[in-house]
Amino acid sequence: MEYYLGYIICGFVVVLAIIIAGIAQVKVSSAYSKYKEVSSSLDMTGGELAQKLASEHGINITIASAHGHLIDNYNSANKTLTLSEENYNSRSLASHAIVAHEFGHALQDAKGYKPLFIRQAVIKTANFISSMLLPMLIIGVLLELFWFAGVGNIVIYIYVGIYAVSVICSLVTLPVEFNASSRAKKILYEMGCNSREESEGVDRVLNAAAMTYVASLLVSLAFFMRMLFLLLSITRDR
Repeated sequence: MEYYLGYIICGFVVVLAIIIAGIAQVKVSSAYSKYKEVSSSLDMTGGELAQKLASEHGINITIASAHGHLIDNYNSANKTLTLSEENYNSRSLASHAIVAHEFGHALQDAKGYKPLFIRQAVIKTANFISSMLLPMLIIGVLLELFWFAGVGNIVIYIYVGIYAVSVICSLVTLPVEFNASSRAKKILYEMGCNSREESEGVDRVLNAAAMTYVASLLVSLAFFMRMLFLLLSITRDR
């Protein structure tokens, strides 16, 4: 009975974490929608800002635009900073905040910021494990059906392991994203984007975005706890 109650509680925690993640996403959309209507004092588009920052910091990166909403990212593998078409062409405060944040990742890469490389290693590991999930599950089911009863529980162990990697990935992402936002705020302030309204706008956009990563960690942790509890209950029953 206590394990059944515990499992329900874990499920409740998962739902709560998902709700928090949803709220965080709404805050991002709200902050971005508000400040994309506010012009930045820097008289340049997001693409021009990215080019200027790369030139001033002596970083050789490719700057490109792509179709999509808030798909802005920096790829350290090919040294490419990709901006959504909206942010690439916009002169808004929200766009400049996002461009500066992504350029913050380029700076991390150029300066050998260790947490960035740790995150990349963890993500590669997570991707490899995910690619192996289906064949491992098939093998586990076949063993359970035709050879060894109980081996099918390997599925639970696999899922627990995957969620553990997911938690680690979300955890190491936090310092990387917070650091990029800190660099972005400093960059924009020093470039003259330092009025009270602009500072507040940049903070709101970047802080809201950062909270989505905190929410992602909570979701990963909640799912991990749920799967771990299931594993412990199965082990206890045996």
